[in-house]
Amino acid sequence: MVINLSEQHSLVSNWVAELRNTEVQEDRMRFRRNLERIGEIVAYEISKQLPWKVQETPTPLGIHESKVLESQPVLATILRALAQWHVELF
Repeated sequence: MVINLSEQHSLVSNWVAELRNTEVQEDRMRFRRNLERIGEIVAYEISKQLPWKVQETPTPLGIHESKVLESQPVLATILRALAQWHVELF
């Protein structure tokens, strides 16, 4: 499955534009933060496809049936200089 993050306008488009901007590239903190933000969005999109299970969670008001990941994943994002940004799920 391929999720193309550049198909619709979003904050990702704005952050990518800032990454490409030579003035922003000189601001290391802003450049790094934009990379982190894009990585967070990519991880969020991937999480929609991961296997989940129902788990009983004790709360002050009683037991709640929560959806949790079946196992803890290890996620790594690789951003390359491409015309379009997308996530491939294998």
